[in-house]
Amino acid sequence: MENEIRYYSDEVRDDFAGTGIKTQPLPENFKYHSRNPLVAVRRFFVYRVLATPLTFIYTKLIRRIKYVNKKCMKGYKNRGCFIYGNHTAFVCDAFNPTVLSFPRPAKVMVNEDTTSINGIRWVVMDVGALPIPSNLHLMSAFNDEITRAINKKYWVAIYPEAHIWPYYCGVRNFPAVSFRYPVKLGAPVFSYTMTFSKRKHSDKPKITVYVDGPFFADENLPLKKAQQQLRDSVYLAMKARAGAYSDYEYKYSYVRRTEDEVLSEVAAAQSENTDCAAAQTAVPVNEGENPKNGALSEAAQS
Repeated sequence: MENEIRYYSDEVRDDFAGTGIKTQPLPENFKYHSRNPLVAVRRFFVYRVLATPLTFIYTKLIRRIKYVNKKCMKGYKNRGCFIYGNHTAFVCDAFNPTVLSFPRPAKVMVNEDTTSINGIRWVVMDVGALPIPSNLHLMSAFNDEITRAINKKYWVAIYPEAHIWPYYCGVRNFPAVSFRYPVKLGAPVFSYTMTFSKRKHSDKPKITVYVDGPFFADENLPLKKAQQQLRDSVYLAMKARAGAYSDYEYKYSYVRRTEDEVLSEVAAAQSENTDCAAAQTAVPVNEGENPKNGALSEAAQS
């Protein structure tokens, strides 16, 4: 079976998730943290008793994911840490942080799409989702929840590429903005790179996750420069892993459009819109009728 070709022009903004979910902004009264003890008991049950075993069953037995270099995290499970990964899957991207942070709980930063499905928002929150609000009034509560998670020795997972490109073999460029959190909180950072290689007796890819770190921000640098330095360290580690071990395109082949192709598409779209607008505004003229007075004549006759 031939791969579907997916064309992209902006690896930072283009999205191939294709979920079809209608995004619903978080409500004004949304609470990231509940002081209700019953909610705490429920979340413990959902996360530890239900979700965690299912996560290991899915990743280890069903998808047979191999995790390499987890030993680099030894000695850091007694404190809060950040972990950055490439965004190339749906379920695996949700489950990998739980496997890597175990026995510490994991919080995963997600877009509001994840919490937009009616009736299951509480489940998504219980299993560790940390939705990024589009409502600026909720940003303070969002930032406070990240600080609370690190202080409670949770691990916080971030996908700096932001958009899902299923089975993409590379690591896309990403900004340094999300590295503000580990810089400000002085927390260690790890990276994981999910790679795809060919299996001997199956068309489905062999998935291997490579872990690297810890990375630390340079305390002698100003905030912005420390963010960039930390981002560059993580990006180079992930880029090296993907370049060395991810070489099997499955289902999709991602092809970058050239600048000329993008400009041609824009020009064609503009031309089509202009033709449509002209067709909609054109007034039919009867034979022998003055074009300038045709519409006025029809109105007078009516």
